[in-house]
Amino acid sequence: MADQNARTFIRGVERRLAPIDREILRAEWRLAVARSRTGAAFWQERRHRVLSDPELLAQAHRLRPGKAASLLRRRFDLLERAILATRIEQDPEVVTRRSRLQETVTAFRPTWHGRRVGRAVVYAALRKNPDREERRRAFYAEDPVYRSVEDDLRELVALRNEKARAFGFRSFPEFQLSFDGFSVARLETLMEDASRHVPWAVKRWREVFEDHTGERTWYPWDVDYARELMAGLPDRAFPARGMVASVLKGVEAWGFPRSAFRFRIDRHDITSGGYCIAPDPPRDVRIVVHPGHGWHEYATLFHEVGHAVHSASIRAPTHLLRWHEFVPGFGAPSEGIGEFFELIPASEAWLRTRRGLSADRVEPFVEAQRTDRLRLMALMVGWIRAELGLYLRPERDPGKETARYGRAVLGYDTYAQRSFADSFFIDLPIYATSYLFATLLRPHLLRALLSEVGGATWPNPKVGPWLADRWFRPGSTYDWGPRLRKVTGRPFSAKAFNEALAPRSG
Repeated sequence: MADQNARTFIRGVERRLAPIDREILRAEWRLAVARSRTGAAFWQERRHRVLSDPELLAQAHRLRPGKAASLLRRRFDLLERAILATRIEQDPEVVTRRSRLQETVTAFRPTWHGRRVGRAVVYAALRKNPDREERRRAFYAEDPVYRSVEDDLRELVALRNEKARAFGFRSFPEFQLSFDGFSVARLETLMEDASRHVPWAVKRWREVFEDHTGERTWYPWDVDYARELMAGLPDRAFPARGMVASVLKGVEAWGFPRSAFRFRIDRHDITSGGYCIAPDPPRDVRIVVHPGHGWHEYATLFHEVGHAVHSASIRAPTHLLRWHEFVPGFGAPSEGIGEFFELIPASEAWLRTRRGLSADRVEPFVEAQRTDRLRLMALMVGWIRAELGLYLRPERDPGKETARYGRAVLGYDTYAQRSFADSFFIDLPIYATSYLFATLLRPHLLRALLSEVGGATWPNPKVGPWLADRWFRPGSTYDWGPRLRKVTGRPFSAKAFNEALAPRSG
C-alpha cells in the first residue's frame, strides 16, 4: 500500500512537471533560433511555483520508499534534486536577473570591419587569420557586451550564493558540485592532477608559432592559430554543403539503429559553437549549430549529434528518468558522450575518407589533436577557476586572476584583459566543470569499450550498441560516478587522461 501511494504521488508530480519542462526548453530554443524574448521565464516561474510548494516536499519526504535500489526510490531522489535546484536557480529573483542578461547577450552582434556579423565570423578569424592584428580584434570582438553586463552578473552571482546558503551550502559552487559527488576542494585537486602534462604541450605550441611567424611574444589570440599552423587541414575538405550528411554517415558507422537519428538540425548564429536541446526525449530532440564549414565546424556537429543520439536512444519509462540533461548531476555524462563522438573526426580512418586529404596531412593532424587535449585542458581549468573566483572570492578582480593564470600556465605576455563575463556564467553556472569531467571521462570509456568489443575506434559497428546499452537507454536511472566504476572497473580520476596524453619519446 505504501509503495502504491508513493507511485500515485510521483506519477502525479511528473505529469505536472513534464509539460512545463518541455515548454522551458522549447522557449530556450526559440530564444536561440528566432530571438524570441518570451516564454522561458514564464515557464521557469511556473515550475518554481509547483516545486516550491511546502506540501509537495512534505509529501515527498513522507512517501519516499525505503528500498535504495528501486526505480521508485530513484524517482523520489531525482524529484528532491529538482526541488532543490528549482528553489535556488529557478527562484523568481534569479530567473528575472538571468533572463535579462541572456537576452542582452543573445541579441548582441559583434562589429567586424564596420558591419554587424555573426559570432562564427570572429571565431574563424581567431583560428585562421594570419594577420595578428585581425586575430587580436577578433579576441576582443565580444568585449563590449560582456563589459556591459559585469555589474549585473556580479549581482546574479551574489544572489545565487545567497540562495544556496539558505539551504545549508557554503556557496553556490558547493551546491552545484554536490550533484556530481564533488566539493570545490576535490575539484581543485582534480584540475591540478589533470594539468600535469600541460607545460610541455604549451611549450610545443608556442615553439611552432614562433618558428612559423618569427614572433617572440605570445598572446591568447595566438593559441588557436598556432594549432592551425601545426596541423591545420584545408577547409575545402570540409565544405558546408553536405556537412550534415557526412557527419550522420560517420556516426552511422558506429552501428546505431535508425531510431537513434530521430532529431532535427538547424543552423543559426548562437553564443556557442552549437548545442542540443531535448524538450521531450526520445521523441523531441533538436540541434542548433553555427552555419559554416571547416574541420572545427564538423567536429562541433559530431559533438552535438552525440548529444542527440544519446537523448533519442533513451528508453527509461518516466519523465524524471528520461529527462537526463535537465536533471542536476548529468552534465558530465552528457558532455562526455559529446566528447566521445568527437573521436570520429579526430580519427585517421575518418579523415582519410575526406577528398583531397593525403597521409602526410592527416597523420600530423591526428597527433596534433591528441596533444591539443592538453591545450584545451589548460584553457578549461582557467575558465573554471575564473568562474569559481566570482563566487568564492567576490572581493577580488577576476581579470587579475585570469592574467596570473595565463602567465603562469600558458606563458602569455602582458595584454589588456577582456571582461571576465561569459555567456555560460549567465546561462549555465558552474557548468564548465561538466566539460572538465567529460574530458576525463572519454579515455575511461574508450578503454573499457575497446577492451570488450575489440576492433578500431572507427569504423566499428559494435560501438553504438555498447554505448546504447551501457549509457544511453537507462537515462537518469544511475549517477555517472558509480556507473563509470561499474562499467570500467576504475574509479573516476585523471589517470586515464594522463596516461593517454603523456609525452611520447622521440
